[in-house]
Amino acid sequence: MRICVLSSGSGGNSLWVEAGDARVLVDAGLSLRETARRAAHAGLRLRDLTDVLLTHEHADHCVGAAILARKLGVRVHATRGTLAALRDAPPPELAAPILEGKVELGGLRINAIAVPHDAAEPVAYSFEETRPDGRSVRAAIVTDLGHAPPAVVRELRGLDALVLEMNHDLRMLLEGPYPWRLKQRIRSGVGHLSNDQGAKLLAQVLHPGLRHVLLAHLSEHNNTPAHAERAAAQVLRGSSALLQVASQYGPSAVIELQPSARPLARPRQLALFA
Repeated sequence: MRICVLSSGSGGNSLWVEAGDARVLVDAGLSLRETARRAAHAGLRLRDLTDVLLTHEHADHCVGAAILARKLGVRVHATRGTLAALRDAPPPELAAPILEGKVELGGLRINAIAVPHDAAEPVAYSFEETRPDGRSVRAAIVTDLGHAPPAVVRELRGLDALVLEMNHDLRMLLEGPYPWRLKQRIRSGVGHLSNDQGAKLLAQVLHPGLRHVLLAHLSEHNNTPAHAERAAAQVLRGSSALLQVASQYGPSAVIELQPSARPLARPRQLALFA
């Protein structure tokens, strides 16, 4: 499995995941041209894209999805609530509702994880690639949630890589330039995780097999990479996990995940969608 964050933040979000025959974008918050430029910069080819997965319908996560579908013929997967809420919908034949929270795409087993956010039917995603010898790798992207319910925590255990929201430093948010109503929305239970909340979630899912942590969706006005990295580093002290901070302005390094020597125990599957 290979993972690359092309962009992360309120100006646009997009993450590349590939395994087997699948080449997937999680969210399409950039223009077609900019997505292609950043993919090329990371050594990836946008023309190889097979699918798009949307977490929710906010513009910084979906503005390029319909264009990608029309130009490249890729399928756009999302919950029914998200598809219904899109202002620019993909062609009907390329809109793929996620049923029962699960998708299988050419070597990737994907779970959609319901999260609390102020959107129609938002989700995070976990990914699993299993090799013919039974060894597997697991990764997840979890952003745009106001808090982490127990079901989310359970789904994020046993990961090899985690892309985790650390949106704001609470003090910077409260003392910053945003209107009070927006500050209240961000720090609400359906807003965004603070550095402290993200660190708490990281502590709950940290285990010896977690090899990569990428901090994501940092606010340009209410956070800094140093603040977010400091909060995560305190949790990871003594861990061998590599820590990165995803950027709004350029792609991350490509993470290559190989199975460990022993098969990882598969976590209990959760029925998150009725």
